[in-house]
Amino acid sequence: MDNQTVVQQDFSIPRKQSAAGIVVMFVNTLQKVVRAIALPILFVAIKGRDSSHMPVFMTAVIAGSVLLIALLAVFAYIRYQKFSFFLDEEKQEFVINEGVFNKSTLSIQLSKIQQVNINQSLLQQMIGVYSLEIDTAGSEKKEASIKAIDHLTAVELKQRLLSKTSVHETPVTGNEAEEQHIMPFLNLSIPTLLKVGITTNYGASFLLLGGFIIGLIQFFKDYNSAFEIESNQVEQLLHRGVTFFSVCILILSGLALVLVTNIVRTMLRYFNFQIIRQNNALAISSGLFTRKNVLLKPNKVQLSAWSQNYFQQKFDLINIKIKQASYNTTDKEEYKKTDIEIPGCDVTELNEIMKMIYQQVPSTGIALIPNYRFIFLQVMLKIVLPVVIFAGIGLSLHPPVRQYLILALPYAIIVGIMLYFEFKRHRLYVNNDFIIKRSGIWDVEHEIIEPHKIQAITAKQYFWHKKADAGHLMLHTAAGVIHFKYGNYTKINRMINYWTYKIESSKKSWS
Repeated sequence: MDNQTVVQQDFSIPRKQSAAGIVVMFVNTLQKVVRAIALPILFVAIKGRDSSHMPVFMTAVIAGSVLLIALLAVFAYIRYQKFSFFLDEEKQEFVINEGVFNKSTLSIQLSKIQQVNINQSLLQQMIGVYSLEIDTAGSEKKEASIKAIDHLTAVELKQRLLSKTSVHETPVTGNEAEEQHIMPFLNLSIPTLLKVGITTNYGASFLLLGGFIIGLIQFFKDYNSAFEIESNQVEQLLHRGVTFFSVCILILSGLALVLVTNIVRTMLRYFNFQIIRQNNALAISSGLFTRKNVLLKPNKVQLSAWSQNYFQQKFDLINIKIKQASYNTTDKEEYKKTDIEIPGCDVTELNEIMKMIYQQVPSTGIALIPNYRFIFLQVMLKIVLPVVIFAGIGLSLHPPVRQYLILALPYAIIVGIMLYFEFKRHRLYVNNDFIIKRSGIWDVEHEIIEPHKIQAITAKQYFWHKKADAGHLMLHTAAGVIHFKYGNYTKINRMINYWTYKIESSKKSWS
């Protein structure tokens, strides 16, 4: 594919998605409807399975399903006909028209576009189309999404949308890299992904598994009458079956399930992970069922971070996270959705990526160390207060708890060790070009920001900290906040004066 072929398309004329978009819209709507009505239908069917009206009910369900599918197909076709997009060169806007009952027009200024991603779900892979998502700073969601366009159109449209803030170059995706025999800068193998799955994201996998189990328990609680299960029978079964050995087996099984869940999640998300080096960017692609393609441009990076834990050090694995300009929100989970993650790097690859972004490898400088009040307050809130409440309940309110008071000692020791490591690793490093915050208990993270990327600075000092000359620092960026607690307040103010000067005198743009 050459540039001449690409630039022949005219986006100034309103155009529709690929006809396969009808299938994508139909399936997306169908799966939402099925999720909403499947359980109520199942509940009624189980409750009335011995009823004489069951044949009539099943006939009605089948007839209703056929009618629903027909209506959804017609609705998908109308949505396809009403959806159009074009590029207004005169106003420098990308315009999307859509809507069946309520027509809407979305206009996006090209200068505000921060990121354009080309993704491909399993369904889209089967029918040979791609989705294109546009993200801008100042929006609480993906600004616009086109669900079904061919690969050539997606690649050129992405380039045209980003052309006002970048050099004119055609992004190369993972599929094109294979066709053009371009050697990936980084290509994660299956063994590397296994190591990543074994050593990372325990918390996320535990929460995912816990949420599934809680949902399953709630399901049986809500529908146990439908299955005619007496709750007291279940409780008697549990009481008879619970022993020390069974609890150990349950815990080990749970840990194994979390590990397997983590490995599966990693494989699905980062399968065939590739980074293709371009003239002025990195093209990142990954995913098994949903193939995602992201173009990382150094000038768009607001904040970068790399992290590593004990096991990852043994495997020589480093996880990198790149944050670009995003919308204004305090929801950390929403920020994570726009992060670009690069797992499984070694030190050499980390340095190469840092050079690509910053033209040098960030180095530490002057270290700001937190005051001892950092750990003192944490000990009071997370050790002393819980132990006192637990002891109070056992000694006065609920005597049966007394036999478990011995557990307060290992709790205090474990939490105390965790708080010690949190205190030792909470540091802020400052030099002429970079600000690096180190933090973490198990996963030690280094967040990196250039001074000219700072949008606002907040310094706080409570009156009871004045004598100790301690205070808090918050560096606000377009991709989040770096928070350093209980630092020397005099040094913090000196740093603020220096950063303010750097921001005002710098000719570099933050985006």
